Amino acid sequence: MTLPAIIQSYIDAYNRKDAAALVACVGDDVVFENVSNSGQSMKIEGRAAFAELAEQAATMFTTRHQTIINAVVDGDRVAMEVDWTGTPAVDLGSMKAGEPIAMRGASFMTIRQGLLTRIVNLS
Repeated sequence: MTLPAIIQSYIDAYNRKDAAALVACVGDDVVFENVSNSGQSMKIEGRAAFAELAEQAATMFTTRHQTIINAVVDGDRVAMEVDWTGTPAVDLGSMKAGEPIAMRGASFMTIRQGLLTRIVNLS
């Protein structure tokens, strides 16, 4: 499975907890949504808001890793099945600091002019 280069860069930066590299992958008008079955959904718009979230999220986990299990690429749109593992650095609702967790979800991304303009994560 070959992902578009910008998405592979995004996943690699995410796994390294490299907020600056994550921000470099998104357009100025990026829309980021995280839709959770546990009720902790959120939506942000714009590169500045994304940068703030990326910095904050990098400190919330001692480890985090996304593995792409399957992906469908259709032009500028990509749908991915994702396995996610992580260890929270702080208590995050039902996730307790220091306790490893694993989730399966899906991510949908849109690319425009070589940058990500829409990211939707479902878990």
